[in-house]
Amino acid sequence: MILREAERIDVSGERIAKIASSFSCIPSGTPVYDLLSELKEPYQHAIAVVDSDLFVLGIIVPQDLVEILGKPFGRDLLKRQKADDIMRKAVSFRCDEYIEEIQARIAGDLETELDSRYVLVDRNSRFCGHVSSHDILVHALADHRREMETAAAIQNRLVPPCATRRSDRVSITCSAVMAQEIGGDFYYSKEYAGGKWFFCLCDISGKGTSAAIITAVVSGFLYDADFSRPLDSLVTSMNTLVLRTFNLEKYLTGFFARFDEKTGELEYCDMGHSWFYAIENARIQQITETADNVPVGLLENPSPVTRTLRLAPGTVLAVLSDGFTEQEDTRGSRFEIGELGPLIQRSVRSGEDLVRAKIRILERFYSFKKDMPQHDDISMLFFHYLP
Repeated sequence: MILREAERIDVSGERIAKIASSFSCIPSGTPVYDLLSELKEPYQHAIAVVDSDLFVLGIIVPQDLVEILGKPFGRDLLKRQKADDIMRKAVSFRCDEYIEEIQARIAGDLETELDSRYVLVDRNSRFCGHVSSHDILVHALADHRREMETAAAIQNRLVPPCATRRSDRVSITCSAVMAQEIGGDFYYSKEYAGGKWFFCLCDISGKGTSAAIITAVVSGFLYDADFSRPLDSLVTSMNTLVLRTFNLEKYLTGFFARFDEKTGELEYCDMGHSWFYAIENARIQQITETADNVPVGLLENPSPVTRTLRLAPGTVLAVLSDGFTEQEDTRGSRFEIGELGPLIQRSVRSGEDLVRAKIRILERFYSFKKDMPQHDDISMLFFHYLP
């Protein structure tokens, strides 16, 4: 038998030998016709041409055999040739090199439609296998899939689909539904002292892993934040962190607020968000149509402006993301925010938790869009100053 198989090499970690897809080689001087007699069509794998010490002299790739056989009298031509006559120069890598390093070095090959073939050699430069650009792409895709799943799991723990916090005087219900596996909406709420609350809802630029990273950064900042400090100072510190970490590549719009149960005083800072509403008599009214400040992470010294409202017991507020208004139905019509008012008021009047309002809103949203794809993440934060 002319066709030989190299011995598999065990490697640990993400080394290139781990994804080797074939191990075939033939001795130098092998008649091509004899080789063809042992190969089965279709020809799929590369074959290394080696000397007696398994040093690689060249490589025969499947498409070369197919092209020669497709020519007039191609098979007769191959009867007179040896493997050395039709082999190509081989590009080789050490079998213990990291896959990611090789992927970076052959980035140009990965961008073409051709399936490039490479030879693997051991520490003594002896042949030990083949890997193709297809093998590397498949591995990269699987690796990316695993990383996305991990990032999605982390983000889901930081921003669960629904969360509720409640005291005797305050109820806060938050929800986020991502358009993709990893989205860019973020919310946070905390009673940081007796009867004193902080809450926020943010819309992060972009999606995917980068959005998960900024979510983790902002979440970590808020986890250790001192919410008793002035609100504008808190937001300025977050702005500095985002700007220096992402250098204008990422930013976020956000609504940040503090509330005191005893005084009914709500202080808020709108950083490029503006989707802030009050619900009264089944009507949802936008409190401000434009934001007072630029988004977080765009300016070195934003000097954020804060505003203060005095709330009466029974007040219901909502902070939304723009994913609602950006959604279209099959006729191209936009979702109407006004439809949310009666759904929220229904829960308030019946004494239900605002989680029920969240459920009804999502039911209405999905009934509206039907088979249309969800254009953007949708998130909502409901604040109820209990009577």
